[in-house]
Amino acid sequence: MKLAFFQGCNIPIRIEQYAVSATAVLERLGVQLEVIDEFTCCGYPVRNVDEKAYIIPSVRNLAIAEKRGLDIMVICNCCFASLQKAKNVMAANQALAAEINGLLAKDGLTYSGRTAVKHFLTVLHEDIGLDSIKKQLGKVVSDLNLSVIHGCHVLRPREVTRFDDSFVPRFTDELLALTGAVSLDWRGKLECCGAALAGLNSELSEALLNEKVDGALAAGAEFIMPVCSYCHLQFDTTQPAIRQPGSGQQVLPVLLLPQLLGLCMGIDEKILGLEQNTTFQPTHLEQLLPRLGPPVEKKKKKQKQKAQA
Repeated sequence: MKLAFFQGCNIPIRIEQYAVSATAVLERLGVQLEVIDEFTCCGYPVRNVDEKAYIIPSVRNLAIAEKRGLDIMVICNCCFASLQKAKNVMAANQALAAEINGLLAKDGLTYSGRTAVKHFLTVLHEDIGLDSIKKQLGKVVSDLNLSVIHGCHVLRPREVTRFDDSFVPRFTDELLALTGAVSLDWRGKLECCGAALAGLNSELSEALLNEKVDGALAAGAEFIMPVCSYCHLQFDTTQPAIRQPGSGQQVLPVLLLPQLLGLCMGIDEKILGLEQNTTFQPTHLEQLLPRLGPPVEKKKKKQKQKAQA
């Protein structure tokens, strides 16, 4: 399987480890990702300023992938929602579709809607499948409690994103179950992290962040696992700036899903970029690595082989 890898703006500059760890995991699973230099911003920053200016960049990116005969894989939730929004608008508004295609023609591009937009989690869960992933996991982790936070834009509006179940999403939890980790049931799992309010209402943004961290800690989380890149920045960049030593507030470290999957696949932690997570300290790795061991069925197989010998 070959896919065009749409990273968006934030991830290559500020969360490179998300892209690198996702690429390393997908390579193990037989998926080839092509990074296309012609891709640009998805248009999300002007979403509430100018609808047409918001849609055009995503349509252009889709047309670029279409010209290469590739579907797009996205790991940024905002980019995913923007690309899906563009597909919806182009299908519903023929006049706008004709106008935008007129603009694209100047660059030798055309949009027909053939290119599919896939979230990283969808590629793992639906295209590759749980059974295939399980076969690649040489180790699983024991006694690890995580609080997943999905972010807003991958789940809503569901008629646009068409991702999983907006009310009871299961993709992330079922993927985590393969690793042996426990995805905790906690209040903030489907709520906003507050990142969108930063700079507009910083007090409320910080309050939402603290609410999520305190809620995850109260649920027993050792790590928080953001799906959304903006959630990652909120928990990995903003959190330690707010919950500083001496504040009496504990910092909850960030661990990304491809990083945990990669550890279970035996991929080196430096390749996975664990040290690039600001909140992830060497002590966290020292606590995590000893919990990795063979899956139960592999342990039983080894025991049986020893008994027969």
